[in-house]
Formats: sequence, C-alpha cells, structure tokens
Amino acid sequence: MGELITMCSSPALTGLGIVPTPGQEEPEVDLHLARHFIDLLALLDEKTANQLDEAEQEGLEQTLHELRMAFVQVQQATLEQAHTPADPPQEDSPEEEEQGETEDEAESDSDESLETQDPDDPQPEPESAEDA
Repeated sequence: MGELITMCSSPALTGLGIVPTPGQEEPEVDLHLARHFIDLLALLDEKTANQLDEAEQEGLEQTLHELRMAFVQVQQATLEQAHTPADPPQEDSPEEEEQGETEDEAESDSDESLETQDPDDPQPEPESAEDA
C-alpha cells in the first residue's frame, strides 16, 4: 500500500512544483495534475475505508493532508502572482511630471470656465487676459 501512495503522491508533488519533472531542472506548477493525483488518493482512501491496518491508514491520511495543504498554498501563491503586476510602477521622470502638470493645469482652466458660466446664459463668458 505504501508503494501505491508513493506512486500517486510523486506526480502530485511534481504538479505542485515541489519536485521537478524528470529531465527538467526547474519545477513547474501544474495544478490540474496535482489535483488529479490528490483526488485519486482521496478516492483510494474512500474505497479502502476500514480495510487498511492502522499504519497504512495513518500514512494515507497524513499524505493526503500534506498534499492538500501544499495545494492550497501553491494555489494561493499562483493567484497572488497572477494579480500582481509584472513590472512595478516606475516613478515619473521630470519631463513627464512637467507634461502632467501642464495637462492638470489645462483641466483646471476648463473646469473654472464651466463653473463661471451661468446655466441660463447660452453663451459662455469670454475669458479676459486678466483671468488667464
């Protein structure tokens, strides 16, 4: 029974990225593969209920618990990594800041002209040189 548990847990560990795939240097995460073998072990646990000796049952339950916990951790890390931007935002260069200020000033000027306009007056008020 121990060999069967190992046969199912090894590919699960590979899918979790804990153990590299044979022939590769870096481990890769494949949650579908990991889930498949964890589910297979859970099915084995269900089908062999009350038929294993105490040591085998404990080994199977311990392996299942550890794999499930690792799965949750890897899944959360994968989701966090997916929601984190790849490149952190960079600070604006002085040139971009100057351009941004110009655009902000233009927006505030247009906002001021809208605020001074009387809603009943169909014609906008002409801006004088003093306002600018």
